[in-house]
Amino acid sequence: MLSRFFGDNIHRYLHILGLCGVAFGIPMNKVVMSSSMVFIALNMVLEAKFLDWWKNLRSNRLYWILVLFFILHVIAILWSQNTAYAFHDLRVKIPLLVIPTMIVARPLKSRLDFHLVLVAFLVSVLIVSFINFGMYQHWFGEHQYDDIRGMSLFNSHVRFGIIVSMGVAILLYFLKFLQWGRLFALALIIWLSYYTYYSQVIAGVATLAGVFLAFTIYLLWGRRKVLALGLLSLFSLTTVAIGIWLFTPIKIDSEIVKNLPTHTAEGNLYVHYDRVISPETGTPLYWYLCEEELIRDWPKRSSIPYEGLDNKQQPIRFTLMRYLTSKELTKDAEGLARLSDEEIDLIESGVASSKNYGLIGRLYGIKYQLINEQDPNGNSLLERMEYWKAGAGIFAQNVLLGVGTGDVQDEFNRYYQENNSPLSEENRHRTHNMYLTVGLTFGIPGLLIFLWFHFKMMTTNISKKEILGVLFLTIALISFLTEDTLETQTGVVFCAFFYGLFCSVLPSDRTTNNSIR
Repeated sequence: MLSRFFGDNIHRYLHILGLCGVAFGIPMNKVVMSSSMVFIALNMVLEAKFLDWWKNLRSNRLYWILVLFFILHVIAILWSQNTAYAFHDLRVKIPLLVIPTMIVARPLKSRLDFHLVLVAFLVSVLIVSFINFGMYQHWFGEHQYDDIRGMSLFNSHVRFGIIVSMGVAILLYFLKFLQWGRLFALALIIWLSYYTYYSQVIAGVATLAGVFLAFTIYLLWGRRKVLALGLLSLFSLTTVAIGIWLFTPIKIDSEIVKNLPTHTAEGNLYVHYDRVISPETGTPLYWYLCEEELIRDWPKRSSIPYEGLDNKQQPIRFTLMRYLTSKELTKDAEGLARLSDEEIDLIESGVASSKNYGLIGRLYGIKYQLINEQDPNGNSLLERMEYWKAGAGIFAQNVLLGVGTGDVQDEFNRYYQENNSPLSEENRHRTHNMYLTVGLTFGIPGLLIFLWFHFKMMTTNISKKEILGVLFLTIALISFLTEDTLETQTGVVFCAFFYGLFCSVLPSDRTTNNSIR
């Protein structure tokens, strides 16, 4: 319709604009994301080339496997008791059908169009990352933070960590086309990698590592398969080594306590407890402890009472003790005196370790939970282990058809109740593992369809040498291990958008003249 007034390409330009809007909105704004989807649909209604679009849809096998997975959500309402939640879940999952339908039905006409959409996504990722980091560093704004997870202002910190990995994947892909500006692209890759490291989001680190590994293997596979396999083996061994380090308990020989000093430099009595272990030093947290001196000298360094709470609402005396231990200082007047004013500020803010920076700090935090904590509440990894245990138990009881679209949370609540879960009421969540979620919702048939779609999509993108599609799938498949990525609006739209792009028939690289100018 609009082509009568604005020319034959107007609907193509509006389609690209709508896709750019969705791409820009994913990292930043749900309203932009949703309104752009409506914009695309309206443009297609006005263009009204329904027969052509049906031909495109009918010939795309990947698309129909995805449709089958969505239809399974509808069918599984039949054995759901909680139909109200089932329809809520369908509403959340609608983008999984709508977005790929719009993209596959009306595929992009040139590689340049595809690149414009990617640039819109990338620009949004960069803007959000700079705002998040700048606000957290108090370069601007006055936002107050409880911990580093609050650094992500526009999205869940986990979801944005995954989105950042996709931003890096796009930059790596663009290196093929950039004749100038490669140093700038590399600088942006370094920035987003540093952001991921600094933000301490394990899902972000894992997906980013997967991106770099998949990209490197892709480059090496054609000429140096042995080197590629060696790199894959090294990565696997490193991952196993980290896992072994995390889960290996630290044992303290109680005989060592007998040889420890009994008095401080001032002559006051030390106490030595070996119940809690510091992951940074591998030694007990409460060795070389003289609270008499800490109680006396702490008010000289801080306005927060010794028996008070730090900014994370933790007892500040325990934050102080762990920080001193991480620096291998005694917990007495002498150790306290060796802390700088900046370190006192960190302790007041709730930082319990001198090694609390970036990924290393996050790993030490996980190690601390694993070797010391009995109560999973408030400890993300221990909570997830309870979720996985519950999810596996529910799946084992419903392997054939699952519990249905609407009954997932109800089944979790029942499982927690019947098994006297140590999780408190507010922490009794779902699986945080997409594979388990699909399995316990739809049974083995649904899980097989889910895996079949991703396997078929991966092999298709590999055969077409569509490296960005491979990198996206790497991100998605890794994220599914620790997150219910398809259970939130941002996660569904993120996956649905790139499912649509990489299920559709993308134009050849030749349409860009092999460069971006």
